[in-house]
Amino acid sequence: MENLNLLNFNIWAVIKILSLAALGLYVVFAFVITRQVKVMTDTLSLGFESVAKFLAFIHLILSIFIFIVAMMVL
Repeated sequence: MENLNLLNFNIWAVIKILSLAALGLYVVFAFVITRQVKVMTDTLSLGFESVAKFLAFIHLILSIFIFIVAMMVL
């Protein structure tokens, strides 16, 4: 069941590629969030700009880290 042998077709390779593609899109999403937080903090002055920027940056770094770990594991 591990390999579905219909014309030598490996379903797990397709799942791995799709998983990496989804994680890649998530890294792009995290980058967009970081840019949006920068635009928001430049526009509004609410008093917690540094915290919002820090959390957005940590989110971006963690998403890149998860992507790299997934590339090594998969």
